Amino acid sequence: PIPLTVVVLKMNGKVIMMDAGSGVGQWQTNATHLPANMAAAGIDYKTIDTIMISHFHPDHVWGLMEKGTSAPVFPNAELIVNATEYKWWTDPGRLAKLPEGRKPAGKRIAENFPKWKNWKLVEDGAEVAPGMQIIAAPGHTPGHSVYLANSGKEQIMISADTMYVPALLAPHPDWQGTYDQDGPTAITTRHKLIDRVIADNIRISGSHFPFPGTGTFVKDGNAYGFTPVQI
Repeated sequence: PIPLTVVVLKMNGKVIMMDAGSGVGQWQTNATHLPANMAAAGIDYKTIDTIMISHFHPDHVWGLMEKGTSAPVFPNAELIVNATEYKWWTDPGRLAKLPEGRKPAGKRIAENFPKWKNWKLVEDGAEVAPGMQIIAAPGHTPGHSVYLANSGKEQIMISADTMYVPALLAPHPDWQGTYDQDGPTAITTRHKLIDRVIADNIRISGSHFPFPGTGTFVKDGNAYGFTPVQI
């Protein structure tokens, strides 16, 4: 099983969700716990002010849509995404160019996302919220992005699919995931970002990291070692 973690941050009076998960019953059969876990943490879906989107793969954005109807789950939240990612997926000619396996996802995106008025398209390096910056991390998708949040002297990088599952890619950072649209670029991005979090002592969260979904990296020769946060 692949873990799937959705991070929610409370910053400067705002409730910010990092990606929206896969939605119940729209991805893996065990991906059903987000609503209950958010409720247990005292987070009401209706209080989400902003959703920072890393990229448009189903396990990150299907949670924006109701199963079956594709009606928006967060019609009043601001949806922030790298402009490159949005424009790539919603290009009128994109669907015909996608591999067969990606066409159902591309079709759902093309039929729904352009109708929504709450998108905010941003560029690499933009301050997307007070204390938070978007950083382009291409390779996994053309506009795949990570988010760096600052609180006092502490920093956390929400790295989405930069490192996938650390048990596999920390010791083998040059391996390519089949979902990487541009494998060589994804590898370059991975090294660049992981080297940065090590050098700057930044905690990092990944969508498919082991529980609790966040930890730290160290250098291990030409590879890396990962330690989850202990709670």
